[in-house]
Amino acid sequence: MDYIHGILTAQPVTKAVTVSATKVYDSSLRQHLATLIKNAPKIRADVPTYAVDLLSTLDPAVHSIGYLVVLEILLERSDSGPMISQECLLDKVVEFVLHFDPIQIRYYGQSMSALLEKIACGKLFPPTTAVQLLSIAILRIDPTGSLFTTTHLLLAKLAYTSNTVESAMEIFDCDILFYPNMSSSKDGKPLCDPSLAPVAYISTQSGLTDTVRPATVLEYDHLRGLAYMSLGLWSKAREAFEKVISHPSKDKSVSKIMIESHKRWILVGLLSQGKTPTVPPFTSGSANTCYKVTGRSYINLADAFSNSNAEKLKSLIEDNASLWEEDGTGSLVAEILSSYQKWQIISLRQVYQRVGISQVREMTLSAQTGKPLENDGEALSLIRQMIESGMLDGHIEQDGSESYLSFQDDNDVVSEAQFARQIAQSHHTIELLGKHYQAMNDRLTGSKEYVKHLVREQKRAEKDVTDAGIGFDSQIEDEDLMAGILPHT
Repeated sequence: MDYIHGILTAQPVTKAVTVSATKVYDSSLRQHLATLIKNAPKIRADVPTYAVDLLSTLDPAVHSIGYLVVLEILLERSDSGPMISQECLLDKVVEFVLHFDPIQIRYYGQSMSALLEKIACGKLFPPTTAVQLLSIAILRIDPTGSLFTTTHLLLAKLAYTSNTVESAMEIFDCDILFYPNMSSSKDGKPLCDPSLAPVAYISTQSGLTDTVRPATVLEYDHLRGLAYMSLGLWSKAREAFEKVISHPSKDKSVSKIMIESHKRWILVGLLSQGKTPTVPPFTSGSANTCYKVTGRSYINLADAFSNSNAEKLKSLIEDNASLWEEDGTGSLVAEILSSYQKWQIISLRQVYQRVGISQVREMTLSAQTGKPLENDGEALSLIRQMIESGMLDGHIEQDGSESYLSFQDDNDVVSEAQFARQIAQSHHTIELLGKHYQAMNDRLTGSKEYVKHLVREQKRAEKDVTDAGIGFDSQIEDEDLMAGILPHT
């Protein structure tokens, strides 16, 4: 055991703090890996026998590579070895994810990704625990949360299908600004340099991600949208689906996942804004043309909702019941039906600052019946519910026997402390955006692929002028990118 233990711990403990020390640390880690590879047969043979002692004496924060080697060998065995129980092994996996050194892991990325895949399969841990471990690992590897990896999709699939999306919110809320290269330039810096941006060490070359394809990104954002929907976070769901429907399309093709996202984008847009959402101006013309055909029933529903036509809205929803069921949007459409009158009440603030409950009842209609509510008590109950949920910014006033709805003034004065916090937050956001902009600008201007991309896009734009009459049938890809995604609403 002493021999194996010495090999597994034979890397420098002290982190590099200077340029020269960084190069030495890089060389030491590479030598450590070479030694592990050379002695792989011996390590594989002895680890199961001494598993408990090895995992008890190795520190996951100090001996991250060696610790992961041991876990990797044990997880590959169905019996985990005679000296360690499955429960103990899983405890060690949790300990590793919570404490591993993200610098060392850059040198052993493929095995790290393999461990995360095993966690994501949902067989080692309960879904909630697995999702939390994946989220922790992603942010330990990339504290900025700005670079997309294939682990993000594994997380999204597990969180949504197991209904544990709340545990994944920290990852879902991160703004993705970068995507990994097949191989990344480190500007001559060693892989262990702590100043490296995530795009420099998270790549297929380092093994910390698999190849990211357009379908991977589309499916991730679609699942994010579904996850936000399940929590009633309509604005976030709209933004997620918007990324899908405006995704650049190759050869004017529009995938099924984009079409399905467009349908839900319309519905969550109504729920979050009370009106039909506006298609982003950078959405391709071919995609827009396709959406107008495939989403016609949803567009008609949105028009009736936005134009305050309760009877038509009710009729459209009832006449297309089979379509909503087939598309898996039935529960969303039902939510639209119940929210119709709520948005009518909210729109009254454009005219009134204070309005009687009886007037509210008379001026608004329920889309479920196509008529006003039966009495003031029902209207008052609905308004109280909206205020308590935060949907309506106002309060109920009593004046004699009459109740009134008073809308909150949008121009409320904030305290000095609140104003200071807002300024500080804005300053922090601007600084962060500046850093991200600089990183993105450096990455683009130094890339030959980007220059080639600009040339191709210019030629494509010129060609689009002559291809404006292309038929709709040729705009939809045959490949079904929705494979494996449940038709939840």
